[in-house]
Amino acid sequence: MKVGYAQESITPSLERPVYLAGFGQNRRAVSVHDPLTVRAVVLDDESHTLVLCALDLIGFFRKDAGEVIRRVQEQVPRAEMLIASLHPHHGPDTMGMWGPDDKTPGVDPVYLAEVVDITAATILEALSNLQPAGGMKAAAMHFPGLAKNARDPEVVDDELVVLQFVDAADRPLVSLFNFPCHPEVLWEHNPQITADYPGYLRKEVERLTSAPCLFFSADLGGMMTPDVQEHSFEEADFMGKALAKAGVEALAQAIVLPAPIPFSLQKREIRLRLSNILFKLAMRRGLFPDIRDKRGCIQSEVNLVRVGPLWYAAVPGELLPRLGLLLRTEMHRAGAETAGVIGLANDELGYILPKDEFRYPLNPLKPGKHYEESMSISKEIGPVVVNALKELIRG
Repeated sequence: MKVGYAQESITPSLERPVYLAGFGQNRRAVSVHDPLTVRAVVLDDESHTLVLCALDLIGFFRKDAGEVIRRVQEQVPRAEMLIASLHPHHGPDTMGMWGPDDKTPGVDPVYLAEVVDITAATILEALSNLQPAGGMKAAAMHFPGLAKNARDPEVVDDELVVLQFVDAADRPLVSLFNFPCHPEVLWEHNPQITADYPGYLRKEVERLTSAPCLFFSADLGGMMTPDVQEHSFEEADFMGKALAKAGVEALAQAIVLPAPIPFSLQKREIRLRLSNILFKLAMRRGLFPDIRDKRGCIQSEVNLVRVGPLWYAAVPGELLPRLGLLLRTEMHRAGAETAGVIGLANDELGYILPKDEFRYPLNPLKPGKHYEESMSISKEIGPVVVNALKELIRG
């Protein structure tokens, strides 16, 4: 078994307007606080190739992820790929809804094309950097106090899941961290580009392990948001370092599972009708690409990733923690020793809610307590996603 890694900057140039995504419209970036990156890890056993790629972006639609996958598979046909966005709220708009006004998309098509080029090139570089792996470590722990559910305070997923590949001498090759919280320690008035707390987390893990680190956002819907006293870079630094230290300590105590390690990626296509009025309007105005078929349906996918005893349920949007906890339970029942959720994977369809708590607001422009419903494609997306993943997990 071999492991490869590569990363590259996707920090946008400020020579053209950069509209920051995640809060209100017309938030133009004035400077770069810390760089945004694409990071890719590759697992290869000469018969299977798995790519896990993380983007410091608010979201990456399926058509863009599909273009990256197509280019890579032209070179490595057997490569199975998962490309997930971290969802930071202080990076460029790559979806369209955070432009200067409600009729002008915030996406810079030149930048988006560059991201596709750089992501494909980074994955191919990781494929060329393969080196023997001696084994893997995995661990999970609850870390209360850093994140809260602003929608439903009683339902919180605070599980940090960590994975590390090591060489024959048990020295770290690369680490993967996974935590369910929006990267939004900084708030709407911040005009600086930043990866938020995941950026600090990765930097600290790399300092402690002398090896690269990827971060994946988990079931951050609902709203799983940082529980901070103030929206500052100091708080983002504290949160990132706290998670990094806890994860590295857990990995230091974990038992090494020696290579070879079985790994796989399974995919299930999903299809459902778009019912969201705001999304339909955004498509009509050209803010979003209109990806509906002739029947008004959107196609996407879910994925199940298995790396030894660690399983990840990958979803195409922002899963609410109630559903994330359910999927973790399903994976454990099916045999996973450690279970995580990777959000915004190979697509971004907005919030994924349980159907029984979905209440579309009377006025979606003023949704109040039902903001998540106003940013979800349909009340059916929750059961469609969960049932498709259950079939993969139980199968």
